[in-house]
Amino acid sequence: MGLTLEINTGDLQKASELLQGIKLRVQDIREAGPAIRLLIQEDVDLRFQSSPATETGGEVLGGENWEALSNEYLLARPIRRNGQILRDTGELLQSMTAAGNPYEVFEVTETELVFGTALAKASRLQRDRPFLFWHPALLEKVAAYVAGYLGG
Repeated sequence: MGLTLEINTGDLQKASELLQGIKLRVQDIREAGPAIRLLIQEDVDLRFQSSPATETGGEVLGGENWEALSNEYLLARPIRRNGQILRDTGELLQSMTAAGNPYEVFEVTETELVFGTALAKASRLQRDRPFLFWHPALLEKVAAYVAGYLGG
């Protein structure tokens, strides 16, 4: 008994073409950008849905802790009582998730994807209560998409 290995040049050519396609897709992520954007938008939307109460604060999707709003703030703005943190007007969330929002930031080049918001108050809010960040579940979703994208 022996072992025979046959090499079909047609199969090698297909494998070579597949690898070349993967190489080209790795060099330019522009086509993958819109789908990755949707994954990030979904994550942001779910984070805001899990926003804790203004009086207690708490953990949001992804593991960040949002501190309760201060008593001084709640006294000055009683309408914020019994609400959710960062959900008073919807402006911040919509600036990242609503199509065509003038404050939306989304750019994708061959090698970089930028996602965020151009709202003036966003950097202060991000510092105090991070609303846009990578976490293991989001990384897994994006990695799974990219692996499928690269695989053709």
